[in-house]
Amino acid sequence: MLELDYAFNLIIKALAQRTDELGFKLDYPEGVRPPEVPIFEDGKAKYIIYRGEKGRVKIEYSESRIAFYCTSSDDECSDSDMPRVSLSLLELDTYDERDLRYIFDEYLQSLDTYYGTTKARTGKTKLPTPVSKSAAKTGALSYDPLTLGNRFVGAYQEYKDAYRENIEKYGEFLAEEFFIEHGNKAVLETIKENNKVKMRKLFNLLNEIYEDGTNETQSLIAVTILGELYKEPELFSRAKEHMNEDMAETIQQVVNFLSSGKSKGARMRLTNPPPYKPPKKKRENPLMKMMGMQ
Repeated sequence: MLELDYAFNLIIKALAQRTDELGFKLDYPEGVRPPEVPIFEDGKAKYIIYRGEKGRVKIEYSESRIAFYCTSSDDECSDSDMPRVSLSLLELDTYDERDLRYIFDEYLQSLDTYYGTTKARTGKTKLPTPVSKSAAKTGALSYDPLTLGNRFVGAYQEYKDAYRENIEKYGEFLAEEFFIEHGNKAVLETIKENNKVKMRKLFNLLNEIYEDGTNETQSLIAVTILGELYKEPELFSRAKEHMNEDMAETIQQVVNFLSSGKSKGARMRLTNPPPYKPPKKKRENPLMKMMGMQ
């Protein structure tokens, strides 16, 4: 478990050498002085902000997510309208110091990309923006596969490079390939380990995304990810205890189908999905459609 002040302090220390080299200094709210952590508040959001001749940098925490914003020196936008560079999951009640390491690395890379010597030679694809929790909860948008992938690598940081490489390779997030090649292994290992904190972290994520996700996203969770549990009924029973009612009912149907004698073709597609082809129109989830569930 992390306290927000402590998490911000760790981030400040991790970035200190690079921000000093770039000439950035922390802003301090009125009445706050070092060694206190200079946290500003804006509604539910809490943030720290750096200023320097090269521009501004803001790191903001809100609703279990932490975002990195930056502007150049000639950008006159307000602090509240700064463009966002990255967004990561940060669940203070389940994360510890080790979970912050990927955030340190990403922020250091972003500082180099936008203000340092690597800007001209990085050539990396700017990652698309996931759907926010507030937009999903208000019904303005539904969680898409990209958001699931983004939130997933926030919890399993060792797959962050694979997530980025997937997007760079295809120009979009090819979710089925990512989870079949990478993510499903982490899900299965978590369920096998059966650590209460890790199980809660995983299924809090899957339940939330499933509840407010698009049909394609729900299919991705029910078939591509958790449908794999048909191979190990004991693990499915263990995982089912952590699923919300709607998701558990759907995944039970998927597991029953994949376990039946009629599912040979479906199992083959689950293991070896069709090769990617750039879509001429919005793609449907082929596995769910094949199973008559879309």
